[in-house]
Amino acid sequence: MKRQAVMMLAAAAALGLSQGVLAGETTTSYGTYTNENPYHLVFEFIEFYEQDDAARAAVQDAVNEYMVENYQMEVEFLPLSFADYQTTTQLMLSGGDELDVIPIFFSYAPSWINMGGIYDMSEFMDTEDGQKIIEALGSEETAWVGNANGVLFGFPANKESVELGGLCMRADICDELGLTEKYNLDAPNSDTYTGKSIRWSEAEEIFAAVKEAHPEMYPLYLYNTSQYNRFTAFDTMVDSFGVLDLLADREGTQVVNMFETEQYKNYVTMTADWYDKGYIYPDAATDQQGTATMMKAGNTFSYATAIKPGFLSEAESANGCECYVLYLNPTDDGYICTTNVSFFDTGIAYNSRDPEMAFKFIAALYSDPNLYNLWQYGIEGVNYQLLDDGTAFFVDGEDGMNYKYHQNSGWCLGNQFQSYVWNDGTKDADYWELLKHHNDWAYYPKSYGFMWDSTDYSTEITALTNAYETYRATLETGACGSANVESTLEAMNNALYAAGLEDVMTAKQEQFDEWLASQE
Repeated sequence: MKRQAVMMLAAAAALGLSQGVLAGETTTSYGTYTNENPYHLVFEFIEFYEQDDAARAAVQDAVNEYMVENYQMEVEFLPLSFADYQTTTQLMLSGGDELDVIPIFFSYAPSWINMGGIYDMSEFMDTEDGQKIIEALGSEETAWVGNANGVLFGFPANKESVELGGLCMRADICDELGLTEKYNLDAPNSDTYTGKSIRWSEAEEIFAAVKEAHPEMYPLYLYNTSQYNRFTAFDTMVDSFGVLDLLADREGTQVVNMFETEQYKNYVTMTADWYDKGYIYPDAATDQQGTATMMKAGNTFSYATAIKPGFLSEAESANGCECYVLYLNPTDDGYICTTNVSFFDTGIAYNSRDPEMAFKFIAALYSDPNLYNLWQYGIEGVNYQLLDDGTAFFVDGEDGMNYKYHQNSGWCLGNQFQSYVWNDGTKDADYWELLKHHNDWAYYPKSYGFMWDSTDYSTEITALTNAYETYRATLETGACGSANVESTLEAMNNALYAAGLEDVMTAKQEQFDEWLASQE
């Protein structure tokens, strides 16, 4: 019955009618809403940066002035800090609190689905609003990527998703050693990928030259965080415990133990060799200072990082020095896996009193720049100004340190490509186009769209994570040394199998095989 009502609304829209039977009226299978009696929608989102409460309230009022008139809904902002997000959302979902549109971190999706907290949006995809989301995301495959256990739980943010990385390097040292000329590092838009990447094994020549010219400086800064995705090509299938080895076979569907592959072994062997030669920061296995601290102090020449258009301006601001980038990857084309795209998704809480109205709001986040700019940037002339080239920036007297309202979270929810480009003096009006085309350099593995549900294996995942963390830092920063790579790898794999790796990989393969069969 509900699906029939949705299809009737789509047919009405096709006949040129408004969102409901009359202009200024929206009718769903749950109710009829007008400008005088709008639907009250609770919009939960994560605030990654502190906002002024009064400024946020004023923006909410401006959003509602627009939304009541055009959508017959009033929006209640429910901002949460990242630290409170998981616990608060889960309590609200289980407690039946009034809640409509929510952000869903990919690894929480299966358990929230299993607890009955997430609304399946698949029934809305044939509607006009569903088509708006598909068009914004560029394909049905991407629109459906937030899918687990047969439930369409959320839509990914529109952003760059391809795995392409390399080195961020000090420009002065590159100039001094002739690297700038050799690799054309000072070319215009040099952080925009052009289809050519050198291999990580070739970076040793660079590190050796830096070490010889500047023995006081470490050529490569690695620190105590997992960075294997910068040096390898795996679909980690959510948790890395059972992966697809994309370097061995990018069309493959066999789940394997990443830590027993030649690719992983070659990576940790290479970093151990670099460590022995003094190319890597010696305290890498325990250090947590971060790249900006080390670059500002002049203690390191480079660090491994993801690269995208616009990266350099952000890096130079953080590092306090002029920088160049050099793309280094296992292959010339990157890859896009489910979790690259479906990182944070926009979904509907099962508590929603009208999921159809919640879906309309989500569709607006992907197709209505007026709503999106209001939510992200606030009120024009109050919180931001439009520059002559059509980009946006803070109003006079405000900046990144003293602004009242500026969410800057377009990478997390909705379609940031419909918003104004935020211009701090380093971005042009075509920046969104550069980001869109960054994804053109990628292929999609057979697993694209598959989401592993580890709910029944939470005990094993915890044990596996603990086993991996025991050995991760010393292996992946090279700190174990070349002489100990084999023994450390063996010890880690023994610990992983003892923690239940075989059972997890078997279950993951079974789920993956079932999903593959459903796609035929």
